[in-house]
Amino acid sequence: MGGAMVRLTIDGKQITAESDKTILEVARENGIYIPTLCYHPRLIPIGSCRLCVVEIEGAERPMTACTTYVQDGIVVRTQTERLERIRRDALKLILLNHPLDCPQCDAAGACELQNLVFEFGIDQQEYQATRSSKGMREFATPLIRQWADRCVMCLRCIRADHEIARAWAIELVGKGYEAEVGIRDPAACISCGECLRVCPVGALTERVSRIKARPWQQQKVLTTCNYCSLGCQLELNIFENRVIGVTSQDDKGANRGSLCVRGRFGYDFLHGTERITRPMIKGAGNWKEVPWEEALSYVAAMINKVILSSGPGTVGGLISPRCTNEEVYLFQKFMREVVGTNNVDTTGRLCLEPYRLAIKEVLGRDYLPSTLDDVADADCIVVVGGDLDRDNLIAANRVREALWRKGAHLILVHPRRVRLAEEADCWFCLRPGDELVWANGLIHLLLEKGPEAWAVGVEAVEGLDALKEAAKKFTPEHVEELIGVSQELLTEAAQHLAKAKRPAFICSPPFGQQPYGVDQVKGLVNLALLAGALTGGGGFHFVGPQANMVGAVEMGATPLLLSGYRPGNGRGLSAVEMFQAASKGELKALFILGENPLITLPRSLVEEGLKALELLVVQDMFFSETAEQAHVVLPALSFAELDGTYTNCEGRVQRLRKALEPPDGLRWEGEVLSDLAAFMGKEMKAESPAGTFEEIRGVNPLYGGLEFEASDTQLRGGGRDNLLEKAVFSPVGPTQEGQEEGYPFLLSVEGIFYNHLTGSGPQRRAQGLAKVFSYPYLEMSAEQAEEMGIGDGDKVKVTTPWGEVQVEIRRSEGMRKGVLSLYLPFYEVDASQLVGPQLDAVSLVPAYGRIPARLEKV
Repeated sequence: MGGAMVRLTIDGKQITAESDKTILEVARENGIYIPTLCYHPRLIPIGSCRLCVVEIEGAERPMTACTTYVQDGIVVRTQTERLERIRRDALKLILLNHPLDCPQCDAAGACELQNLVFEFGIDQQEYQATRSSKGMREFATPLIRQWADRCVMCLRCIRADHEIARAWAIELVGKGYEAEVGIRDPAACISCGECLRVCPVGALTERVSRIKARPWQQQKVLTTCNYCSLGCQLELNIFENRVIGVTSQDDKGANRGSLCVRGRFGYDFLHGTERITRPMIKGAGNWKEVPWEEALSYVAAMINKVILSSGPGTVGGLISPRCTNEEVYLFQKFMREVVGTNNVDTTGRLCLEPYRLAIKEVLGRDYLPSTLDDVADADCIVVVGGDLDRDNLIAANRVREALWRKGAHLILVHPRRVRLAEEADCWFCLRPGDELVWANGLIHLLLEKGPEAWAVGVEAVEGLDALKEAAKKFTPEHVEELIGVSQELLTEAAQHLAKAKRPAFICSPPFGQQPYGVDQVKGLVNLALLAGALTGGGGFHFVGPQANMVGAVEMGATPLLLSGYRPGNGRGLSAVEMFQAASKGELKALFILGENPLITLPRSLVEEGLKALELLVVQDMFFSETAEQAHVVLPALSFAELDGTYTNCEGRVQRLRKALEPPDGLRWEGEVLSDLAAFMGKEMKAESPAGTFEEIRGVNPLYGGLEFEASDTQLRGGGRDNLLEKAVFSPVGPTQEGQEEGYPFLLSVEGIFYNHLTGSGPQRRAQGLAKVFSYPYLEMSAEQAEEMGIGDGDKVKVTTPWGEVQVEIRRSEGMRKGVLSLYLPFYEVDASQLVGPQLDAVSLVPAYGRIPARLEKV
């Protein structure tokens, strides 16, 4: 937005508005009602329903308000007898042959057509046309039903598919009265439910929940999605203490109403039948349910025993980054103040730490606030790392919004031909670990172009001369020699960056989760700083797999830092180091909350460590692989059963609101930790989530100005002002690692942190997702697969120095030879046994993104 200001009159009301807005937009902003049906604020208006017609003084005929832009001096009337007649006639035509099954229709009570019929007092169908009844049918995704007879041909679903999801899975087929929404390419459907969300009637309905209820019987609770780090705002639709659907609002959160398949359809795990509802203690190999008091007193006695015999440094804690800020804060407080140890960590740090450390070294700060709205306004976007469409769909939507609405250029770095590769101006199919050479090559070309290609003010940044010296050797010729990137493609990408006024960078795992991962990210931050993304540009964004990944680290669940990135009083053990210490007998007791390290950490190491522990306490919703090895298991609340906050990857602090009553006997984590501390002879008060947030505000300066009861999301402290004051270019050259003998491939594991409480095998708890997510598969170069005699669907054995798995192959056109990508939509394949215990020396993160491997057909 930002057109010239004009003055106009609507229904006698004088209004000042921007000239790039439509009459409908301006009317709504000023509380003036105009009926619509085909219009949706996220879609390009087409004016097909004719319900929004208005009279403009001097115009020969009424105009559609959704497609007519305001002009200076115009006089608009929205309510006249003539307009009433036109709208009634248009509505009668829309009702042509519309079925009268409102009592059976899922949309009854929330149907826009039903509301319009009531508004205009239409009580009969005046027009009929001969056409065949279509009934209910399968749609492009098994998660949605189509009722073609109810369709009013507003085309919202097709426009949402084409304009927002950009999937092109559905289209208009047929002509005249027989025209209908049809399936163009079911394989293109990403099951995001965008079409379902915008349907104004009951033509599209979801089919996850078997329980149905009328809108007036449901309670809608606005909360935060607990899957990926974007933290989309959604509404849990509650009926009789059960989630029976998920909806969303266009004006809430960074997602603006959009959701991915996980957020919209992955809710049924909340009612999994294997739920842990009572504390349990293992005795003689059998589990025994016990009261909370008995379980906590036993845990307290065992922890005190370990502390007395071996010291507090032999106790550790590991917490899930899907726990709330309040839970994480209290957990790390319990470990530090009650137990007396800094041995506390979260797997959220394993995703975030390479980026935090790189930003810290280059910019002198621990975080870099940037919003996804900045991406939508960018004119050149660089995407490095994960598959955004599969793992962070809303970020991918923002990229596409910039591409087709703003004409932005896309530079993509990914070893596979992901969906965004089809829309990229420059797709770099690199081997894992080659990103630093690539970044240095672009830095070389930007420096060569001179200051006009750099960010404003960057000439004064310390280290620029050192950057120039380090980048000298990374000529296009040398880069091509090192990593096989064509000189022409590298030069084209540099041209796009040099011309960009608002470049944006987006990165995600497994980039950064490599040997020397911090150096890899540092090279990208150097490039982003030079190109202008970090100052006046579209920002540097990290999107990851866990809902409270950022919040967990900012609350102090790290072995080195306290809440608010404040330095601690000594360094504790990281997650992997805790299991290394346990296997040596140096860690005796471990408390795990909501995490499953047997799946997310190097398995051989974790197994060895778990066996050696004197006490393992696991608190979770379900029995995980790790919980099976525990001495004590405690039940935990789901995200739908508690109040609290998450901090998303933008730095937005967002509310979780209690939507469900938990099973009898389940308790908020603050109460559990407070009672456990009391049994240990210590005091740690935790009155409520709101009270805990107040305590966080007092110790964490980033959260000092925030309110727990805020009705909307809040950006926590910190901005991009004065960003260059502490900035220092930190040039780094690639560390050349040779191919490990006997392992000719490089394997990257994707999705290992995305699976949350969804189970595996017969325990798949999110049955909705199970309908659309395939089993795990391994992608490899189609050309190399052909050479090895491996076809699509063939089973292969992947072996690394630490383990092996069997999995099906998918051949990928254009993928780099020698690279393997293992994708884990569910935990059907235990990829953790493929990951070794070696850590990046700086970030203490395992190398999920670059694992030596070999491959053979089974």
